[in-house]
Parts: sequence; C-alpha cells; structure tokens
Amino acid sequence: MKFLPSLSIAASLLLASSIFIQQVSALSLTIRNDVPGNSSSPILYGLMYEDINRCGDSALYGQMLRNWNFQANDTGGNPDLEFWNIIEEGTKASITLDTNVGLNDVNTNALRLDIKELESSSGRAGFLNKGWWGLRVQPDESYKASFFAKSDGYSGPLNITLEKSGGGVLASAQIDGLSKDFQKFEVTLSPKDIQASSIDNVFAISVDSKEAVDHSIWFQVFSLFGETYKGRENGLRTDIAETLVDLKPKFFRFPGGNNLEGQTIDTRWKWNETIGPLEERRGRLGDWTYWNTNGQGLLDYMYMIEEFIVFVFLLFYTNKFILLYLPNITYYLDMNMEPILDLYAGYSLQGDSVPKDELGPFVQDALDELEYLLGDSSTKFGKLRAGHGREEPFKIDMIEIGNEDWFSTTYDYRYKAYYDAIHEKYPDKTIISTAAQKSRPWDLIDDHYYMTTDEMISNFDYYDNYARSGNGSGIFVGGCCGTSPANLQAALADGVFITGLERNSDFVKMIAYAPAMKRLDQEQWNPDMIHFDTNSVVVAPFYYIFQMYSTHHSDTILQIDAEEGGFNPLYWVAGSNKELNEIYVKVINLDPAPQPVNFNLKGLKVLNYGNATFISGGLNDENTLESPDTIVPKKNTFHIRHQNQFGYTFEPYSATVLTMKIDS
Repeated sequence: MKFLPSLSIAASLLLASSIFIQQVSALSLTIRNDVPGNSSSPILYGLMYEDINRCGDSALYGQMLRNWNFQANDTGGNPDLEFWNIIEEGTKASITLDTNVGLNDVNTNALRLDIKELESSSGRAGFLNKGWWGLRVQPDESYKASFFAKSDGYSGPLNITLEKSGGGVLASAQIDGLSKDFQKFEVTLSPKDIQASSIDNVFAISVDSKEAVDHSIWFQVFSLFGETYKGRENGLRTDIAETLVDLKPKFFRFPGGNNLEGQTIDTRWKWNETIGPLEERRGRLGDWTYWNTNGQGLLDYMYMIEEFIVFVFLLFYTNKFILLYLPNITYYLDMNMEPILDLYAGYSLQGDSVPKDELGPFVQDALDELEYLLGDSSTKFGKLRAGHGREEPFKIDMIEIGNEDWFSTTYDYRYKAYYDAIHEKYPDKTIISTAAQKSRPWDLIDDHYYMTTDEMISNFDYYDNYARSGNGSGIFVGGCCGTSPANLQAALADGVFITGLERNSDFVKMIAYAPAMKRLDQEQWNPDMIHFDTNSVVVAPFYYIFQMYSTHHSDTILQIDAEEGGFNPLYWVAGSNKELNEIYVKVINLDPAPQPVNFNLKGLKVLNYGNATFISGGLNDENTLESPDTIVPKKNTFHIRHQNQFGYTFEPYSATVLTMKIDS
C-alpha cells in the first residue's frame, strides 16, 4: 500500500467528506479554450486484474465445474473429491480418488466410479458436481461439456445430464466408446422450456447399463461452459465480461497484483504452467488463500484482449483482369484494450528476493514469456505458441517489471537485470517501474493508493503539485481507490481523486481501480467496483463514475479559472474531444445541498443545449443484489442561453458529466 501525504489538520477537517462550507454566492468557472491545454492520455482509463476475491475461477473465467481436475483441494492441500457427490439410485456404487491412475504427469489423479450392482432396470450409478456456489442454468442457453474417461472393460454408454438439485433432468446427452485408454469426450447440453435463470442445479454423469457392473470407469479434466463472451472457447462468463466492457477500458494490466508474486518464490505465477490444452496446465495455490486452476492462462488473457485476425482485401476490376489487393491484417478485439504484461521480477510476498547472482534464470524465464507472445513462429517459444493455435505474434507495447516493489529493498539490482535484458531485445517497449530506484530509467512508474474516504478527498490536488521532471516520464495509477464500504460516499471521494488525476492526465497516463471485482461473501478486500454471485452481477456506485469519466474521454485538458470560490465542495475538470467536437465538464459535488455554477467559455462557442449524465443519492446508498439500481446514472438536457455562457446546478452528493457540442 502507499499513502499520500496528508494536508494540515485544519485543512483535512475542512475537506473531510462530513464537513463542507456553503458558497456565499454562485461559483463562476471560466473554461479556457483561448490558451493551450494539456494533451490527455489516449488510454487513460483501464483495468488492473488479479485473481482476488474469487474473481477468476468461478467468475470471469467461465468454467462452471469446481475441482475439475483433482490437483489439490480448495486451499492447496491434498487432492480430494470435494464438490463431487455419488449418485446411487437403485444401485450399489462408489466414487473414490484414485491416485494411481493419472491422465498425464500434470493430472496424476482420477475420479474412479465402481459399479457393484444394478438392482432395478431404472437404476443408475454415477456422480454429480455442484458447481461454484451453485450451477447456473439460463433460458435459451446451451452448455458444452467435456471430460476424459477410460474403463477396464465397459465400453458405454454414459449419460451426461444437467439436473435440478432435487431431481429432474434439464438436458441430457449420451456417449459411448470407452476403451482402456483415456479419450476426450465432448457433448452439448441444451435445456428446453427453461423460464428463468436458476442456480439450484448440478452436472451429472451416470451409467444405467448392467454391462457396467463389476467394472471401473476413470474420469479426469472435466469442463462445462455456458455461452461465453463472444463465443470464445475456454472463455469468459458473459455477464461479467460485458460489465467490464461497458466501462470502455483502454488497457488491461495482468496477471497481478500480488497474485503474480507468490507467497514464496516457488509458488509464484508461472506463465509456462498456464499454457496449452487444459489437461496440460498445472494449478497453484494463489496468494489469496485459495487454489487457482490456471484454466484461465496466458493465452486466454491475450485472447480476451484480442479476438481474432482477418485479412482485409479489395477486389479491383479492369477490362482484362481482376486484381486482389491485400493491404494489411486487421485485428478484432474482444475488449479493445491495450495489454500491460506484468512480469515476475524476483520478489515474493513473504519477503524473499532472488539473490543477485541467482537472478539469471528468472530473467531468462521472462524473456521466454515475451518470446512466446512476441516472437514469430521461427523462434523456440513462438513455435510453441503456434503449436497452441496462435500463429501470429501478439502486439504488446507496455511491460511492467514486478509489483509494488516499494516493499522490497532489492528492487535496484532486480529492476536493472530485467530492464537491461528486455531493453536490449525490445528497445521500443514502454517499461513500467513499480517503485522509485536509481539503477535504470523508466517510462512510467506505477503508483498504488489505498486510502480512506477522507484521505482521497484531502489529496484531491496531489498531482496538481507534482513535479513534472525527474527520472520518469509519466505515472500509472495502478491501484485506486479508497478502503471503505462500496457506497456513494466512497464513490464520490474516489471521484474527487480521479478528477485530480484526469486534470493532470498529461503525465498521469493511466488510471485503474483495484480490486475490480469480488464474489459476494468471498471478498478479501473492500471496496470493489463489480460484485457478483453465481447468478447475478451488480455494480458499486463508483463503477458509474468510472464509466462516465471513461466514456467521455478528452484528448485535451482545458484550463479552468475560478471566481467566487474554489475547490470544495465542488471538484472539477474540463476537456475537449476534437474528433467528436465536444466539450466535457466533470464535477463532483460533496455537499448535501444543490450547487449552482455560472460557466463562461473563452475561445469557443457551443450549441444551445447540452446533456448531463449524473449519479446522486444518500451517502450511505449502496447497490445490492436485492436493490441493484439504488444508484444508477440519470440523464437530462440543459439549455444554454448564450453560446459562451450558461448556468448549471449540480445535484446534492453527485457526480456529473456535462457534454456540449462545439458550434463549428
């Protein structure tokens, strides 16, 4: 964590969210387009991701089955059959974890089903999985299931079903052809006549043939996916992915966070254990106390950023020939984000640093990871990537070395080793440092802030007063914002802080909120922007502020002159978007009373109306599953009587974006 320097006690009390000074007369703000403004970063708002609060497996990653390959239990201990239950209906059968029969060197255990008796013609034996705190089945959705199986003599059939927990089949499919060697089987399950989404369901595999009696069947590496975001195989849970996309994020920092570093050096996130088919991936105990399957791996992260490649071509007809022109390759993006690849840099959370003279293999591992992503198929690791289905190299311009390395005393020698190796091979890449150090330069430095509501407000002008010179050329605020309940008060305080960040977005190049997501009742950090359970997604009030700011992007930040008052209780930033020919004014009101403002425009004229998007409410208001729309954006239109003068009254306890079209 990093804490900003506080103002004096008197100033802090003045700016605290519970105390605001009423303006004697209306504040007057002059927006200056007659003087040069500062260029704003084109990728200002984005996402920082790590698997925390159970937001990977069971959440963003769309795998619906829990403990799907028996590598370890939920807390990283010995593997077991937790979340799998026996089905014995008119049969005698058992399921056990067989540690002597494995699929491969990674998945060395298997679920063994032994059928001892079938007592009736309607009997069946098998097992079921209850999913992650339930298993969601939705109307008009199909489900793809797969698994590996073999038998000591029974050749089929097997029944694969989605069922209600209390009984009743929702969808079924059947496979046969079991042999003495593991084979992969795939089916599609399409429930009929589902009227509403429910989570009281299970995935089941069973056998009802007397030919199975006295035989054993082994199973490994299960998967079950609903309709993933953009149909991506092994992809994302659609409603969570769409909630992220609706923020219009411009970058994606991954795979950590703390979860990159490991509690120890050996338990760090290892990129080469997350690639290839699911059956080749090795999980790990994540840094937030639960098992990470690595079902969502390095390539999956890249695919969520970039979807697929198509060739763009034009046909030209002449009186003799048809000419084919192939100008380039066009990349279609899942989420239209710039990747920021965070590399493990030799430090882990229990305080261990790789010694300087032992750092070489770790640096080489980072270079291998970069070659896997950036190298063409003639390189060793580029060829490996091609073998995993991706022929073309990815495009990555930004590389971060480590995470929160101000906790460490060894970052200088570690950063130097990584920087030199990366810069030599990829001199055009933007390098991000996670702490100030003297060994080598950086292009950006990653500042993380986790502060209270009052501290967020007190430091509204921190970057207004920040020296624009020094070792680095810019700031990446890679963790923001407050430590508090996810209510409107926290949202407005965070809004005050990011308003200051945007005001200085000539050198504050990127802003991310962390943690971005949490599974309800499994949280390890508050607040978070996006909350979910197995069935639903709900967003915190700050989500809407972030969305409002992100979707109204300025390419130029405009100077504002204030008369009849200053910051507090209003905090503001203004900018222009030349491509859209628009002006944006973003204002946070921390006062319980409406706040009128007189606006003057210098150097520009606008049309006679504008649009306002805002949230407002009580400071303790939250969005919950029961009441998801307590705080949601509202819109109105306001009139502008003069092309360069107008007034607007900001709602109590509100965040507002005013949009005006420039009269050209």
